[in-house]
Amino acid sequence: MELREPENHEDGDPEEDTATALQRLVELTATRVTPVRNLRVPYRLIRELGSGSYGRVLLARPRQGGPAVALKVLRRDSVLRTTFLREFCVGRCVSSHPGLLQTLAGPLQSPRHFAFAQEYAPYGDLSGMLKERGLPELLVKRVMAQLAGALDFLHGRGLVHADVKPDNVLVFDPVCSRVALGDLGLTRPEGSPTPAPPGPLPSAPPELCLLLPPETLPLRPALDSWGLGVLLFCTATACFPWDVALAPDPEFETFAGWMTTRPQPPRPPPPWDQFAPPALALLQGLLDLDPDTRSPPLVVLDFLGDDWGLERNREGPGGLGGMSSEDGEEEEEGGASLEEWTDEEEEEDKDGRRMGTDGGSP
Repeated sequence: MELREPENHEDGDPEEDTATALQRLVELTATRVTPVRNLRVPYRLIRELGSGSYGRVLLARPRQGGPAVALKVLRRDSVLRTTFLREFCVGRCVSSHPGLLQTLAGPLQSPRHFAFAQEYAPYGDLSGMLKERGLPELLVKRVMAQLAGALDFLHGRGLVHADVKPDNVLVFDPVCSRVALGDLGLTRPEGSPTPAPPGPLPSAPPELCLLLPPETLPLRPALDSWGLGVLLFCTATACFPWDVALAPDPEFETFAGWMTTRPQPPRPPPPWDQFAPPALALLQGLLDLDPDTRSPPLVVLDFLGDDWGLERNREGPGGLGGMSSEDGEEEEEGGASLEEWTDEEEEEDKDGRRMGTDGGSP
């Protein structure tokens, strides 16, 4: 089933829109989730790759053989089953694009967890490359071009990622020949009601930051354009431009004042003056304060041949050292990084045997 951009038809039945198609796919997939006693039955769990409020990502190897995978594990007491299924289904539908992290077949559920596998990015996420300095200009352009294509692909299918930030960009090699946008947990069909972020979020656009609960806005691709503009700034400078795109944040007020002053001053204020004019023009389009006139992500391609003024970054990224795709992969199962997980899984296994739990649907 292909997700398509919503269309309006005056005659006859309307073509199935993205939201309807996704709901049908979720309902179909719900009957195909494989129950397991615990996740160590199908996978050898190696180490934790990352964690968040709803779960964690583990490096794992299938017991039946094959390459290592990133196993996304969500607690059933924290995440609705439909939320888990929606993220899995969206991931499967868009996995054909190299700029989006591939979601692998075979969703699982144990008595305490939902899980699905994704391809493993051996160099971690983009934020790990930005701990010391911004990336060289060539790498910044590589990252931006790939993400612009990925977002255009999503938008063409009626979806909005809604969480574009360095933590969600996965890196496959030290020179960014391939990066992929991951974490589709907030991805929704265009037009879905979207509330303000739960707290200050540097990548959120001002139209969302201005909302007061319970207000919402229809989700639009312009939200991803803003996130891409913030990510460009981060990739070039190794820091966020502001804490929140809202007054009285002083950095945002300075930026907004410069953007709205007419005629615009010949030189932008710091730190925006470190960018060459073409990069500034790109940033101004992606970070347009008005979502109606904000540039689409694919505008990035129009600026790739220009000088962005990032010569100071030419020494290269820090924080990766001599890391390779195999470093740390063969850490003994149940090591220190998985101590909490192991205890939990062992308790789950005992509970399952004692109570006859088979991991079926609640």
